Amino acid sequence: MNKILAAALILVLAAAALAGPGQWKAQDPIEPLFRLYKDCRYFELREAVAKLENNTSVEVEFFRGAVANAFNRLDLAVSGLLRYLDGASADTKRPLAKEAWALLADCYRRQGQYRKSAEAQRTILERYGAVLDAPEKANRENQDVIWSALSDVPPQTVEISGDSAIRMERRLLPVRVKDQAIYVAYDTGANLSVLYRSAADDLGLALYGSGFKIQSATGKWIDSRMTVVPEMRLGEAVVRNAVFLVLPDDYFPPRRARPGVERRGLLGAPILAALKEITETRDGLFLVPASPRPRPEHNMCFFGFMPVVEVFHRGARFSFCLDTGSSETFLYPPFFRRYRGEIRARSRPRKTTMGGVGDERPVVIHVLNEFAFKAGGLDVSLKKISVHTQVTHSSTELFFGTLGLDILAQCSRMTFNFESMSFILE
Repeated sequence: MNKILAAALILVLAAAALAGPGQWKAQDPIEPLFRLYKDCRYFELREAVAKLENNTSVEVEFFRGAVANAFNRLDLAVSGLLRYLDGASADTKRPLAKEAWALLADCYRRQGQYRKSAEAQRTILERYGAVLDAPEKANRENQDVIWSALSDVPPQTVEISGDSAIRMERRLLPVRVKDQAIYVAYDTGANLSVLYRSAADDLGLALYGSGFKIQSATGKWIDSRMTVVPEMRLGEAVVRNAVFLVLPDDYFPPRRARPGVERRGLLGAPILAALKEITETRDGLFLVPASPRPRPEHNMCFFGFMPVVEVFHRGARFSFCLDTGSSETFLYPPFFRRYRGEIRARSRPRKTTMGGVGDERPVVIHVLNEFAFKAGGLDVSLKKISVHTQVTHSSTELFFGTLGLDILAQCSRMTFNFESMSFILE
C-alpha cells in the first residue's frame, strides 16, 4: 500500500471526545444534530441545520459554526462559534464548549492566524486539561508548540495572473523557490505541505521553533520541524508565506521521473485550497484557472484540511476522504462493520502492510473483487478493493473509506473547487 502521508498533522477535532447524547432529551432538536456531528456526517448536518433557520438557541449557533467550518466558510464559522461561546460563558458545563474552542483553533489555523490558533489550543489545555485523555492532551500541547512558533508569520497569500496548464512528470510538479526549480507531488490528504530536509537546506530556509511530532498513516509519531517559504511560483500562481513541514529525506521512498527530476516535497491542502480550483487530467496535466467559475455541486467538505466527499453505494450515502497522495481506494472499518456478513462471505481475511511516512505496520484486510459507487457525478467501478478491518488512524475510524488516484483511470479529469466546495469527475 503506497500511501506517503495520510495526514501531516493529525488534528483532535470536536468528534474526538464529545459528551454523551444524554445531555439532550430525545425530542430536543439538538439531539439529532449532536449525533450527526459526532459521527462526522457533515452533509446531513448541513441539511439538518438549514431546517432550523429560525432557531436562535445558543446550541444551534455551535452547529452553524461547525457546518461553516466544514464547508470552508471560515469567517462565518468564527463568528458563529464565538457567539456560541459568548452565550455559553455563564454556564461552564456547556457540553460543546471545548469542541467550539477546537473548531476555532482549526479555523484560525486555516486562516493563517497562527497566534490565535495557539491561544485557542492553550485555552483548551487550561480549561479542560484535567479531563483530556493523554493522546488528546499531547496533541494539543504539540499544536500549541507548532503555531506559537509561527505566531509572527503573516498569513499565506496567493496571486494568480493567468490560467496554468502544467505538464507533470510522474505526477511531479515543478515549482520555483529563490530562483531554484524543485519538483514536488501534490497531496490533498496532507494537512500541511512538506519539504525534505535536504531541500530546505539547499534553499537556505530558516527552521522555526523547537522540534515536534507529526503522525504518519500508520500512527507512528515522527520528529519534524517547520519552515516558511517566502515566495513560491507554480505556473502562473505566486504563493507567499507558505508553511511547510520539514521531514528527514529517508522517511520517503525515492520518486524520480528522470535525472534531475525527483520529488523533494509535497504541496498539501493549505496551498491547494488557496489556489481555489485545481484539475488533474488523465494525460498528466495539472490545471489552475485564474478565475474559477462557480460550480452547482456542493458535495465536498473539510475535516480539518482533509477533503471529504459524498459517495453513494447501493442507494446509501457515505462520507469518504479524498486523498491524491494515495494510489488506491480503500474501505475502512465503518464500511466493514456495516457489510460484515457479506464481506466475510465474499472474501477471506489476509494480512498485509500499510505504508506511511517512515514505517509500515501489519493490518488485516479483506479484498473485494469489485466496488461500485457514484462520486463527483460519475458512476465508478473499481476492482480488487481492500477493506480495512481495524482502525489505524482517525480517518479510518470516522469515515467509510478513502478515494485514491485509481478513480482517475475511469475518467478524463477530476476537479476540486474549494470555493464552491465541489468535487467533479468528468
